[in-house]
Amino acid sequence: MKPEEALAAAREAAARRSDALRGGMSIAPTERVSIEQLMEWANIEPDPDLMRSTRRLGAPITWAKRQLVHVMRQYLRELQSQQTRFNLNVLIRLAELEDRVVRLEERAQDTPAEPR
Repeated sequence: MKPEEALAAAREAAARRSDALRGGMSIAPTERVSIEQLMEWANIEPDPDLMRSTRRLGAPITWAKRQLVHVMRQYLRELQSQQTRFNLNVLIRLAELEDRVVRLEERAQDTPAEPR
C-alpha cells in the first residue's frame, strides 16, 4: 500500500466496523483536574513505607527492595528532582497558556466585529 492510499484505506476499514456506539449512547467526559491538583501530582515523592510484597516470601523480598532503594538513594533522588522540576515547569507553562487563552477570548468578545 502506498502512503497516499493509507487514509482512504483507513476510512474504509473504519466504515466496515460494527462496534460503534449504539444510538443514544455516549461517552461521558472525565472530570477536569485543576492546575493545583496537577501541581500536587507533579511533585514526585515516593513513600518507602508503602513498599511491601504480598508473596509467600514477602518479608525477604521487601527487605531486598528497601536495601536496593538505600543503595541507589543518591541516583533516585537526582532522578526524582529532575523529573519533578520538568513536571512543574511544564505545568507552569500550561497555566500561562491557559491564562493567555482566557485573556485573548475576553479581548475577542470585547472587540466589536469589523464589517467587511
